[in-house]
Amino acid sequence: MTAPAARSRATATASNPALGNWLAIASGLAWALTLLTLRSIGRDDRGNDTTVAAVVAGNALACLAALPFALPMPRGTTVEWSTLAYLGVFQIGLAYVCLSSAIRRLPALEISLLLLLEPVLNPVWTRIIRHEEPGRWTLLGGVVIVSATVIKLLADARATEGTE
Repeated sequence: MTAPAARSRATATASNPALGNWLAIASGLAWALTLLTLRSIGRDDRGNDTTVAAVVAGNALACLAALPFALPMPRGTTVEWSTLAYLGVFQIGLAYVCLSSAIRRLPALEISLLLLLEPVLNPVWTRIIRHEEPGRWTLLGGVVIVSATVIKLLADARATEGTE
């Protein structure tokens, strides 16, 4: 039986959908390990310095690993480089600062569900901006994440009602 990913049609922005799907799976597993590791560090980190140091070190290693693929750097306009700087500072940097602070207080499942809302919305933005149709596996993944979030919220609400 052929894997569903192999039947996807190549497009200008997805030249190898099967490879993209496998990379997405690997990325999800790596992200899960990242959250579990940060949660473990965060539990023992009283001043939050160790968690921030781990995040900075991890991003520095990721930058060094990806740098050869980015070279030579393309020419860009001031607006394009400003956009990259903005995304680096706010979407990545500030998000990790907030994550480092919250990871000590919230369960790993809750953190992961909250963080997964961004990739769930990514196909929506891609549809609106790039006019790409999300595949059925993408839609199914979004349904799973949103359903898990709703179930978790309902379970927490019931648990809270039972303790009052």
